[in-house]
Amino acid sequence: MFRKRAGKEPPEMPQPRLEDEVGVKETVIASGTKARGTIQGRNSVRVAGSFEGEISTDGVVWIEKQGEVQGTVRARDMIIEGQMKGDIDSSERIEVRASGRVTGKLRCNKLAVAEGCFLQGEIKMPGEESQPLTVVQKEEERQRRRRAGNG
Repeated sequence: MFRKRAGKEPPEMPQPRLEDEVGVKETVIASGTKARGTIQGRNSVRVAGSFEGEISTDGVVWIEKQGEVQGTVRARDMIIEGQMKGDIDSSERIEVRASGRVTGKLRCNKLAVAEGCFLQGEIKMPGEESQPLTVVQKEEERQRRRRAGNG
């Protein structure tokens, strides 16, 4: 009655979106703001303005479309929709979205690259070989955030 079909693989479960992991505890460099220096902490960092220096966090670093980072980033995960120039060391995954521009060295276990992005540099993936990563974006959520002025 409930036999497994021979040769049929179970469907791949989509990974949760990284932006869903960014909570109320985050450091924000707002649009129109320029900052320089070092950011260290456990929570997520969102860059909508311009930052030059080093970011080190246990959370997610999210460079929004208008955001620019030049320097070194060490984080669990990273979303790049804007510009990143420098080195990235991610303990988990990096997502380079269609509007993202990256120049530098990337080190991560998982990498998701959208069609239309720009990626120039060196990529090292030291983790075990794994299945391709599928990221699902909820279009309704993105539109709601845009209307609210949050992305």
